[in-house]
Amino acid sequence: MDPKHLYYLSVIVQYGSLSKASEHLGVVQPTLTRVVKVLEKKVGAPLLTRGRHGMSPTELGENLAAAGSAIAEQMEAAAGAAERWRSGHGEELRVGVGPMLARCVMSTLLEKFLAERWPYRLNLITATAGLLVDQLNADQVDVVIAPSLLNLHQESLRQEIVLRDRMAVYAGAKSDLRGRRRAIPIEKLNGRPWVAPGAFSSIHESPRELLDNFGLTEADTKVTFTGDVSMCLALLRSTSVLVMLPEKLADACPDFRGHKLRVDAPMPTRDIAFWSTKANQDRPQIQHFKMQVKAWLNNLFGDEGPLSTP
Repeated sequence: MDPKHLYYLSVIVQYGSLSKASEHLGVVQPTLTRVVKVLEKKVGAPLLTRGRHGMSPTELGENLAAAGSAIAEQMEAAAGAAERWRSGHGEELRVGVGPMLARCVMSTLLEKFLAERWPYRLNLITATAGLLVDQLNADQVDVVIAPSLLNLHQESLRQEIVLRDRMAVYAGAKSDLRGRRRAIPIEKLNGRPWVAPGAFSSIHESPRELLDNFGLTEADTKVTFTGDVSMCLALLRSTSVLVMLPEKLADACPDFRGHKLRVDAPMPTRDIAFWSTKANQDRPQIQHFKMQVKAWLNNLFGDEGPLSTP
């Protein structure tokens, strides 16, 4: 059975008219009449019936038209892929990005992408690491660049650390802690208003657990944000709140400069990983993109030596 004939039948059923289908396909009407007769001869049953409101498919005709519609979708996908290659983009790569990466440094990677014309498109999705990992498992994204969690046991996923980072404390513009040259004792951070931005996610400890583990059992967490850092920035500019953020990423963002505190306590790590599924990790586009991400981060932050103190 000729796939083109099934495609023609699907268009006839879609428009309910030989003349309209003929106009859409750019073929003469007798050709479509002949196609329908050929198909009916092959299956031994009528495929279309005429009525007051045009042509309608029989049950068999409807089934064959559905097969023709699937062929049409495949034809459109093939045409789209060919067009992307002609335009120098090729296959689309769906990339999940954590909120801090998206806000602070991702634009520089996109500048590199546009300047070098990599052979695929990029479709970026921003969300918390927990949600992005779920999307990776569901094949809704191809790769994820987000905080790592080495004890997240998922056999289908692979994560590779591409940036070593740790948390640091940042204070709002009205905080009396800003501008101190000596390291601030950890107990001085207790009993103050805190906010938790999109840097926290479901694959990490909760904001309350992180503060408790840091010794801040009396810290007052007033607001928690999920998947967003813009509101946190607004509060840093206008209030005295405290917030814990990934240090390298925050220091790369002009919006956070001048807000970091020097704290007399070891800070928890918050490394960034390149996530992929084990089934797709060897795809050429993913391997190329990972190599570019590593080179980009190394160019931004240098080697993985100790972080500078504020």
